[in-house]
Amino acid sequence: MPRNRLRVLGMDVRLSLGVPAAGVEHLQRVLDTFEEFCTVTASVRAGIPVQVAVFDSLGAKLK
Repeated sequence: MPRNRLRVLGMDVRLSLGVPAAGVEHLQRVLDTFEEFCTVTASVRAGIPVQVAVFDSLGAKLK
């Protein structure tokens, strides 16, 4: 920690769908699109590691 200043070393993001995964058409495309086009995630990821986990409304981990 340089000069006793706090720094963000990484982020863990948890996204929850409002529906079960079985009800989402083209689920993989939806997940890939988020990673590709989310401005905030892409911007932050340029400077620090970001880990994204996606769950459906039943708690099943999709990514």
